[in-house]
Amino acid sequence: MKRACVIPLLLSTLAFGPVVLLSGSAQAATPSMTCSLTSTNGKFNAKATGVPPDVRVQFTTKNDTGAVTKTVTADDTGTAISSGSLPTGGPVTAKQGDQKVTCGTVKEAEQQDAQAEYRKGFRQGLADTRDDCKAKQPDQGLAAADPNFTKGYTDGSAAGLASAACKDK
Repeated sequence: MKRACVIPLLLSTLAFGPVVLLSGSAQAATPSMTCSLTSTNGKFNAKATGVPPDVRVQFTTKNDTGAVTKTVTADDTGTAISSGSLPTGGPVTAKQGDQKVTCGTVKEAEQQDAQAEYRKGFRQGLADTRDDCKAKQPDQGLAAADPNFTKGYTDGSAAGLASAACKDK
């Protein structure tokens, strides 16, 4: 009776063991695509990674009249980038074969860009003010400073003036 139960169990383990191993290695060979969306000065980059080299990726979003699609070929590192202006409609998606991932929305990318500019301005304003404990304006150079950078710089400068290092001077 024991043999009647144990032998089929052993045979089924031998039969299905290699199938599980093959399935796992097949999944490991297929890269998993990821996507992100960034904004810099009103220009947007949708970036898909984990794509086989020289494979085409479709980036899609929507505007008032329907879907907007741009197709880009992945480079040797498995990265595909769609640059330029994007409609501010729905989310941007990247599709390659059966894989489809969401990159984010233009609004989210704009918010992240604004936060990054503010942080950069804050750090610069804080550092510039701590040098001599005098309030300064951001160096605008040839181009007008980003308003988020300017706000961050002003706040950073105020924090520097309020710091213990400047109060002791």
